[in-house]
Amino acid sequence: MEMARRGFLPACQVSKELTLSGVYRFMLTVSTKPGQHARRGVRIMVLVREGRDIYPGRQTKVKSNSDGVAERETGHGHRGHHDLLDVSTVCGKPVHPITEVQRILGGKAARRGSFPWQALTGIHGRGGGALLGDRWILTAAHTIFPKGAIGKNASLDELAEKANIFLGHTSVEELRKMGNHPVRRIFIHPDYKPKDDHNFDGDIALLELKHPVTLGPAVLPICLPDATNTTFYMDGHMGYVSGFGVEKYFISNHLKYVSLPAVSREKCQSWLDSKKSDDVPMVFSENMFCAGFLTVKQDTCQGDSGSVLTALDTQSGRWVATGIVSWGIGCAEGYGFYTKIINYLDWIKGIIKEDKL
Repeated sequence: MEMARRGFLPACQVSKELTLSGVYRFMLTVSTKPGQHARRGVRIMVLVREGRDIYPGRQTKVKSNSDGVAERETGHGHRGHHDLLDVSTVCGKPVHPITEVQRILGGKAARRGSFPWQALTGIHGRGGGALLGDRWILTAAHTIFPKGAIGKNASLDELAEKANIFLGHTSVEELRKMGNHPVRRIFIHPDYKPKDDHNFDGDIALLELKHPVTLGPAVLPICLPDATNTTFYMDGHMGYVSGFGVEKYFISNHLKYVSLPAVSREKCQSWLDSKKSDDVPMVFSENMFCAGFLTVKQDTCQGDSGSVLTALDTQSGRWVATGIVSWGIGCAEGYGFYTKIINYLDWIKGIIKEDKL
C-alpha cells in the first residue's frame, strides 16, 4: 500500500506455458522496489486447468544474472524445499475420483486422474509409491533393500543415483516416454531390518526428488491421515489400492486398482496362525494391519509393493494414505499386510520439515 501512495506501479512480467499434463502454468514476476525491472522481485506461479481447477504454486524471489536471465534467489532455499502444508489445498483431491466400489489381481484399469499420486518406481525391480507434496515419494523400505536380495550392501546414495521414478500416467509405456524423476536422497525407517526375512516392521521409506514436480490433474499428492482418526483401520472399512503389479501372471502395463476392506487384528492373527508351518512365523506388529478377502480373488501382488492403500476421509472430503503395500503369503490367497502409516506420521513429517530448513 505504501507503494501506491507514492505513485509507484510495480512492473510485472507474465509468461504462460501449457504443461504435459494439460495444465496452463502462469508465471507472474512482480517488482518489489520502485524502478526495479520485472525480472527482479517476487515470482508467483499459478497452475490452471481449463479455467476451473486452480493449483497454487510457489512464491519465489528471483534475480537476473549478467545475461539478463531470471534466476531463483531465495524462496524455499537453494533446493526449492516445499512444506507439505503448501499443497494441502490440492492433496487427496483427484480430478476423477473413484465412485463405484470395485472389488492388482483381478483389478480394474484406472482412469487417468483417479490416482494422481501413484508413482512407478524402479530400484530393485518394479514397485510403487505415492507423491507427498511436490518432491517426496512415500514407499516401502523393502523396495529399496529387499529381504534376502543380492546387493543389499549398496549405499543409499548409490541406490538413489540408480533409482527410476515415474509420475503422471496410467500407462507404463507413456510413463517411460515422459521421463524419469531423479532421486536426490533416500530415507529408510531405522526399525526396518533387511536381514530379517520374517519381520517387515518399519517397512516405510521416503524418496526426495531432485526437482519439484509440476502439479496438475495427472500429478497430485495424497494427503496424510489425521493422527487421531483410527476409523480407517476398523474391520470392514473400505480402501483402494492402485499399482502396476502382477495381473494374471504377467506384469501389468496399465495402472490397476482394487477395493479392499480393512480386517480386524483378531481375524488377521487367526488367519496367520492357520498358515503356520515348521518355519519361523511372520511378525504381525502393531505397526501393521491387514486387508482383503479370504474367499474373493482380489489382492495386491508382486510389483505393487510400496503403493499406498487410500481411503476417503469423509470429514475433509479428501483421500488419505492409510497403508503401504508390504507383505503377504502368495497372491490373492488371503489377506495382504500393510504398513500402518498413522503410526509413522511423526517420522514422515520430521524428515520433511528437517530437510526444509
